[in-house]
Amino acid sequence: MPVAYREQITKTFRNDAIRSVLLIDDEYNPYIELSTKQQTLINALQKIVPTLDEGVQPPKAPEDAETAKHVLSEMYEQLNSLRKSSDDISSSFKRTSVAAEFVRFFHNEKYICDVEKQVSHLNPDKVRKSDLIILDYCLSHNDSTKSLQLLRELSTSRHLNLVVIYTNKPLEDVWLEIATTLRCSKILAPQDYFESDETSLEQWDNAESVYSGNWTSISRKQQVKLILGDKNSVVQEVKARFWQDIQEDGNFDNDVHKEPTEAILRYLVEKDIKGKQLNEGADVLQVHGEDKLWIQCGEVFIALCEKKDSSQEEIEQQPQAVWDKLEEALHNWYPNFYRVVLSELQNRIEDSNFSMSKILGKPEDEQVSLLWSILKEHPDKQLNISENILHHLLLDISDELVYRDDKAGSEFIKKVANSIAEDIPEFVKFQKSAPQPHNDFLKEAVRVSKGNFKDFKVEFDAELCLNIAHAHNRLLSTQRVLPDNITTGTVLKSCEGKKTIWYVCVTPSCDTVPEQEMDDCARWLSPHRLLSFIRLNKDELVTALQVATQSSHIFVSDNGDKVALRVINQYTKQPDLLQLIVKDHKTIPLTLEGKTATSITSIKKKKNKGKLIETDLLLLPVGQLKPAYAARFQAIMSHHEGRIGVDYSPADFSVPVLINPAIDLTD
Repeated sequence: MPVAYREQITKTFRNDAIRSVLLIDDEYNPYIELSTKQQTLINALQKIVPTLDEGVQPPKAPEDAETAKHVLSEMYEQLNSLRKSSDDISSSFKRTSVAAEFVRFFHNEKYICDVEKQVSHLNPDKVRKSDLIILDYCLSHNDSTKSLQLLRELSTSRHLNLVVIYTNKPLEDVWLEIATTLRCSKILAPQDYFESDETSLEQWDNAESVYSGNWTSISRKQQVKLILGDKNSVVQEVKARFWQDIQEDGNFDNDVHKEPTEAILRYLVEKDIKGKQLNEGADVLQVHGEDKLWIQCGEVFIALCEKKDSSQEEIEQQPQAVWDKLEEALHNWYPNFYRVVLSELQNRIEDSNFSMSKILGKPEDEQVSLLWSILKEHPDKQLNISENILHHLLLDISDELVYRDDKAGSEFIKKVANSIAEDIPEFVKFQKSAPQPHNDFLKEAVRVSKGNFKDFKVEFDAELCLNIAHAHNRLLSTQRVLPDNITTGTVLKSCEGKKTIWYVCVTPSCDTVPEQEMDDCARWLSPHRLLSFIRLNKDELVTALQVATQSSHIFVSDNGDKVALRVINQYTKQPDLLQLIVKDHKTIPLTLEGKTATSITSIKKKKNKGKLIETDLLLLPVGQLKPAYAARFQAIMSHHEGRIGVDYSPADFSVPVLINPAIDLTD
């Protein structure tokens, strides 16, 4: 990993992201408890040796040996009790000194640091407000249940939580216990686990005792692989040996006991890694990590650090050790470019007082107009107006991030992009006469970019390059959210048997607003609406990408498939226009279930020629173009409909070229 990228990870995820630290340790004693214990010790000491008034002589030792022995015995018991209290206070001071070192360290680093002792009712919503949580693993003597419960709840929160587990237990045991618990592998009854897999269920019912009796628990290494998502390789590792053990069993019956299916093997290995079931019915979560170092699951990132506090020197070094261990874990995690950028933007947003700066910078009449724009509308329309206001406010924040401090945000993204690898390819300009060097440069850029995403387990080949280029064009041209109704730039499809037909709406957006009926046609057809579309043709991705700059294609994703759709007919050089009546356009919003539309055509054959035929089709939404791209294709439709129909009569009177019959052209 390049040094610059390593430093940026530390800065983005640790130094800039952390503002407050919370140390959770049940052995910590706050000042009030320490002072109470000290007062108890003083009171006990005064009972043994009370303060004498002036002139009063201390009591004399009994002359009777038996009485003196009894007095000494009582005094010993009192002193022994006093010693135990002193040891307890000394231990309390030791744990408190550990907390004091953490507080001192983080205060010196300019972070707020607090210590929490009350662990009986830990509130995850309160805990997650701290940017870094240093958690003593065993919060109740030698029991880790409370810590695991807290980690599980943090993993399902809506914010990323940084946690350092601080423990004197073996890290390999702690890592495995946390990982299995967070993954939450819930073991169902066989009939529930195999569900519709009748073959596996029948085999299990016939051979449960043989399978269970010959099963050997998987190794710790295999448990780690399984937890990190490599279940198939674990199954393949144990498959052959397990079947051999079954065949060698004295109760093996070749007619009854069959080789276990992979589903049965997965069931058995899942039983081996069952962790503490803290949330019954919870879904299995994906766990990422490095054994004994870090775990990432859901919205929690956990680094593991060994507790060392046997001497004052170790106590003083412990905060720095925790701080360094967190950095080591973050580097090993290796967050990709996309995650680094998003986290840095979050840091900048949290550092900025957008609400005050924008309120002070926006004129009062504009502020009033935003409120008025909601109140003046019917309640049914107020949600859409509020969404528009939210987009408006987010645009203000976006502008602030882009242009603040001489475009520092944009400079940051450029800097991070160029720090991901040592071998960033040098830019090669495209030349029409010699395009190959530029194409090679693009492929190399894809290779380097893919290398930044460790979890992207695909081969680097020509297909990957095409998919990356398609994704880039799709991000440039489409919106993430579908509109509430078919409008300009809505891409749809209809399926007729095995054939799929693609469309893009090119009706002006003002004529697609459900509540607005702009002309007699719209009023006559209400609640339906006559809309214009361009019929699209699916093209080869490699062909479409070669001419992407001509704006002749639309790039969308359909159920994971990368689709390139040609807008202009490659033979006629014109768009294939059609009009459809969209049913219930005014009353029923657009959903993923689609909208019914009607096409009207006439019979062309001699019999019943000219008779109108209504054909219904289901239009399924695929994507929505951004306004600029939608306007491009609407303009193509307008240009086509606005062309002037003036034609000339073609003729070719050129003299034909005669071929000398004496020349033999067969060779």
